[in-house]
Amino acid sequence: RLLSEQGGWLPLTASQLVRTYPSPTRWWSSNSHPLAAWRAGVQMVALNLQTNDAPVQLHDALFRGSGGYVLKPAALRASDRALTPSPPPKKAPPSTPNKRGSVTPGRGGSGGDRASCEGSACGRLSSEMGSLQREPSRLGKPLWPPPREEVHRTELKVLSLHRLPTRDECRPLLTEPHHAFVSHLSDSPRPPSGSSASVSSPRVAVELHAIGGFCAVAREPQPPPEAQGVTRLVTAVAEGNGLNPSFDETFHCLAAEPHQTILRVVVEDEGRLVAYETVMLGSLRCGYRCLHLRSPSGTRIDSCCLLLHISIGSEPNTFGTVEELRSMVQSQRALIAQQSRDIAHLSAELSRLGSQPSTPMLTPGATLTVGRASYGVALFPLDEQHASRQHAGAADGRRRFTDPPARGHPSSYAGISSASAPQKRRQVMRPRPRPPAEPDPPPPPARARARLRF
Repeated sequence: RLLSEQGGWLPLTASQLVRTYPSPTRWWSSNSHPLAAWRAGVQMVALNLQTNDAPVQLHDALFRGSGGYVLKPAALRASDRALTPSPPPKKAPPSTPNKRGSVTPGRGGSGGDRASCEGSACGRLSSEMGSLQREPSRLGKPLWPPPREEVHRTELKVLSLHRLPTRDECRPLLTEPHHAFVSHLSDSPRPPSGSSASVSSPRVAVELHAIGGFCAVAREPQPPPEAQGVTRLVTAVAEGNGLNPSFDETFHCLAAEPHQTILRVVVEDEGRLVAYETVMLGSLRCGYRCLHLRSPSGTRIDSCCLLLHISIGSEPNTFGTVEELRSMVQSQRALIAQQSRDIAHLSAELSRLGSQPSTPMLTPGATLTVGRASYGVALFPLDEQHASRQHAGAADGRRRFTDPPARGHPSSYAGISSASAPQKRRQVMRPRPRPPAEPDPPPPPARARARLRF
């Protein structure tokens, strides 16, 4: 059990079929809780179905409508987490008769064929468990369920209960196919006696049973720390009214793995279970729903249902088991460490860029190399009239080319003149000439004018 809770059985069940069953020396028909085996990835859990206790009710909720097969979560079927199969045991040499006529077993066995086979199977299982125990990383860290940043929230509002049988009444609804084969396990119809002592005083209990991950039932969406481990809450008692009691109470069902969490709704009368129903939490739909209840034997009760209003949402995962919180803290620490390294690298790069000298100013006599040509640097004076013309050309959006001003002016600017490259003629951009206007048509001849005049 310790290995299953710590995730040690998950590599084994990811590659092999495992079956758990009660001890053969037990003579009573009670059942062990199957959640621990399902959490470890066990494929087959043997139960005594003639006893409709809580383990059998959870089993019915998980396998109802599936045809007998339910796919495990992807993390429990991962091939990279499967246990590497051990090599087959070596065959023992054939037995040879000795001088006295008795048969001497081979070196590989210490008895008959059955004993050697059982010994090889036990040795293979012990070697597999030994490999699990030699890997503390796989044994100490749970492989499933993974940590979740958000948890699934199902708001369950219990409105009213309708037509609960009295204490001496039985109304089985024998419509399911198994009633024809095991009729002795189903209830027999029995009418009510009509006495006042048979009137029930019910209350409704809401329970959560998680195969894996965090789950809790609370009165508010964000329960306080002292209420985070609560998985069962009850309503007020409806005294002397089992026909149509109203409760109007709201419960918030929080689960990290909703499709691996079972919701169990129980109707109790003076602490005794009188009706129940189990469903998977992730299969509920929003809106007003009628939950058809069952008797303690597992048979549906005719016309007995619980009216609910369901809404679905999510909440930030501020609670969970110790392992989940520890895993989340480790992941956050790893992220913070990575961000710190990135910040240190960027700071060092920024310091290196700041320590480099800036681009020097052009000085007289300096040489500027562009491509294969070298250019010398010269200083030209800049008078106020030349500067005003440049500003005016920049203001009206036209590009102008002017000759450098005369030398000797106190104010100057840096210009580039060709030093080693051949001198090139300066190209001045002039405005494109407008196309000539079309000429006027010639006047008509004199003969045409005379005709017009006549």
